[in-house]
Amino acid sequence: MMIVSSFLLVSFLSIINGYDSEMFQKLQSTMNSNTATLSEMLKELLRRIPKEPIVVKPREVASEVAYGKRTKQSSDYYFYASAAVDGNLDTSTHTGLDTAPYWEVDLGKEYNIERIEIFNRKGCCGERLHDLDITIGSAHNQMYLCAHYKGPGRNGEHLVFKCNDNTKYARYVRLTIKGREYLHVGEVKVYALND
Repeated sequence: MMIVSSFLLVSFLSIINGYDSEMFQKLQSTMNSNTATLSEMLKELLRRIPKEPIVVKPREVASEVAYGKRTKQSSDYYFYASAAVDGNLDTSTHTGLDTAPYWEVDLGKEYNIERIEIFNRKGCCGERLHDLDITIGSAHNQMYLCAHYKGPGRNGEHLVFKCNDNTKYARYVRLTIKGREYLHVGEVKVYALND
């Protein structure tokens, strides 16, 4: 029983302190010889615990920042641009048959963009989402490519795009299809890191 308890203590310490092979071998040897007492093993373990507290940096949490924000699109065909930020995956935006149709959201201020998620329209015509440029920027004359989606998409498909580190701060997010097409999506979610 003492050997099992000691082994569990050693394993626990190796998880907390990182794997220390020298200490592990020494204690394992001590346990195998049955010459040490449990208190001696505990003293050795306690001696090796770091004196400084271990600081764990919290993982950055991203918040969705596009919900309910101001939107626009190249044209309206039955459905409005605001449907993509209403939180309802059963509604969708819809442009007319435009050359380079676009949809855009104004986040109201600059955010550190972590990722952009697009939910394709359900029920119909998912393949229309293709050759899509996702651009972001702090102003309309300072838009940069975040990601490109070749497609074609599928009905109800959930797509996730991460921008590179050089173009992460943005107020505007724009989706543009290259060529002549309808642009419609169910929802666009923009996740930003809390600075």
